Amino acid sequence: MSASQSNVTKENGEWVIDGRPREKFKLLSHHHPPNIPGKSVITLLVTLPPNAATPPHTHSGAAVLGLMVRGASLNQMNCDEPTVYREGESFYEAPGCHHVRSENVCEGPAEEASFYAVFIVDDEVVEKYGYEGLVVMDADGGKKE
Repeated sequence: MSASQSNVTKENGEWVIDGRPREKFKLLSHHHPPNIPGKSVITLLVTLPPNAATPPHTHSGAAVLGLMVRGASLNQMNCDEPTVYREGESFYEAPGCHHVRSENVCEGPAEEASFYAVFIVDDEVVEKYGYEGLVVMDADGGKKE
């Protein structure tokens, strides 16, 4: 299913694609490296339950490195072709990247996919919007005010 063919709706206050489960986040670390003043390096563990999909989104100007830990995740950035990443593989989202497609594509129907997401983001984004501001759904129309 392409992003343009998906049905994005709000259920119980959360944006979902065709009623599919959403990703889950666990904050692992938050650092302020002295060699990149004004920036935070934040690491999250992202888990995609079976059949999970994330609506199209951006990352508040952050650079993001995804490192697959388990399972398989199909991702599509900007107008690039969708790519499946598996355990041990990584993907990169440059600042301003539009993550148009993200979903668990594990072969087992009950298998979760998970990856570490390492964000390099302006401190002011986290101060103003919290960790929730790291993922901005298209349907939200941009950053929360």
